[in-house]
Amino acid sequence: MSRATIRRNVHFLDGENDEILGFWQNGSVSWSQIAEWMHITITLPSVGYAVFRCPESGNPKNPATNYGPSINLSGNNNAVDLGYYVVLSANGEPLDIPIPEERAIPRSVSHSLSNPDPRVTAFRQRVRERDDCCVVTGILAEGDYDFFEAAHIFPLAHLDLWRSGQWSQKIEDDFPNVGASKIHSIQNGILLTQNARTLFDKYKIAIDPDDNFKIISFVKDRLGLDGRYMIQSNYPQHYQPLRSLLKYHFRMAVLCNMKARGPEYDWDEDIPPGMDSVAEISNSEKGKLRFELVMAERLNPLVDS
Repeated sequence: MSRATIRRNVHFLDGENDEILGFWQNGSVSWSQIAEWMHITITLPSVGYAVFRCPESGNPKNPATNYGPSINLSGNNNAVDLGYYVVLSANGEPLDIPIPEERAIPRSVSHSLSNPDPRVTAFRQRVRERDDCCVVTGILAEGDYDFFEAAHIFPLAHLDLWRSGQWSQKIEDDFPNVGASKIHSIQNGILLTQNARTLFDKYKIAIDPDDNFKIISFVKDRLGLDGRYMIQSNYPQHYQPLRSLLKYHFRMAVLCNMKARGPEYDWDEDIPPGMDSVAEISNSEKGKLRFELVMAERLNPLVDS
């Protein structure tokens, strides 16, 4: 029997009583959404599968033999109740449920810094003008952007993946100064408050464009964002955030939070004033990867020409 060490209130077990999936339910996640998330996070068996409620209170001892009725997932918009569930065959037999190797791409929290690159400056200004509020909290900027940041939906640190994924071909923005790769297009940006930016970068919140741009909080929702909807401006469609980019970020958030091991890159971003930030990052958990991400995010704007 194995259990995830991260904080969750919904757990999915296999026939061996090992936790294979889970998440934190704030109230907005339905069973139909779980069906979609399972297609992302596990290799579904060809013989079919079913989800059963574990009737025991607390941690189940033998979910493969002690389970309640199956739950219909398809088209079921009822919210998922807290507790434990077991994934078995439709007739209640244990299944082999492989977990694919796909993982969320790592990203660091990088708050806005002064950057003389005109493409970065133009990106920030255009996102501010279009949104003029945090698109997830609804807090208005009203021209004062001290606590707001123009965030890239697809992170600058992964310019190579942006190029290999041919994302530039999906960008319809006709503004000239967006870089050769178009990664600085307004379609790859949203305006967020600083705390919402941190949650977005750490995959703790995400926006599902296939559900009317609903916001999902994958952790305990202290900001009251879960179940709200992204605020959209009245700008033309070719200047709006690209649906497929938001969907990609959402997929990464599901992978990051739903799999049994939980987030892999949840680094401590609280570096005290006066500390050597480079040394702190380099010496942190997975410091080499984190340092490479920070450096790539700072240097990629210089090579995107």
